Amino acid sequence: MSRRRAQPVRSVFPADGTPIEEAPLWVLVILTGIFWLIAFPAVVGLLAGWGFWRGDKLPAALGALVIAVSLVVGLATRKPWRRPTATDLADHRPFLVRFSTWLMVAIFLPNVLFGILVLTHKGPPLTYEQALVLGALLSAVQGVLAWLDRRKHRRAPLPDGDES
Repeated sequence: MSRRRAQPVRSVFPADGTPIEEAPLWVLVILTGIFWLIAFPAVVGLLAGWGFWRGDKLPAALGALVIAVSLVVGLATRKPWRRPTATDLADHRPFLVRFSTWLMVAIFLPNVLFGILVLTHKGPPLTYEQALVLGALLSAVQGVLAWLDRRKHRRAPLPDGDES
């Protein structure tokens, strides 16, 4: 353990927003709804990927609501925390703060597309491989469109009077 003094908490500026532990109840309710909108299709996608999806939306919706409420309550009731700066050697944020980031990014977000496809698809259920191919196809189309847009802007003539 280093004998250096602990780094002071980064100051908060008005443009930084309200920390979640100081947010009013109505903001927490909105955040719970946003988390639920991510968690519900992700839970459906996970259940379908594991072979447990039978088409009953209510248990999946309630499970996603429990996850969303747990995340918001957990994040809002932790001690005040700030993101570490680039020079910090260790991350001193509470465990739930670090775990919730991993949960949302590594577990939920990759399964949201599959959950949406399962929820909206009529007919025989899609397999996880079919959804993966569809996601790769959508990503490829988006990548080609971005490349064409960048190429168009690179070849566009500069406006008159602009020397840069």
